Amino acid sequence: MKTPYYGMYTKRGNLMVHDIVYAAQKLGWAWSVVEVQLYHLSRHKKFAEAWDTAVRDEVYLALMETNGYALSGRVL
Repeated sequence: MKTPYYGMYTKRGNLMVHDIVYAAQKLGWAWSVVEVQLYHLSRHKKFAEAWDTAVRDEVYLALMETNGYALSGRVL
């Protein structure tokens, strides 16, 4: 499977963000939890862009495309 593009500078960065998206989908994380995970990832020098608005927007859109994610109220 090809890793989706989330606006990260490297393939490894996109894979790290994809792991967060996957966990949010499977574990039902609220958007606030996803943001915390992205922030923590961004604290690593190699993944600093994880907190950029463009990356957060891509993650949000990916979660909105998940069946039932928005309807469950987990985004608020």
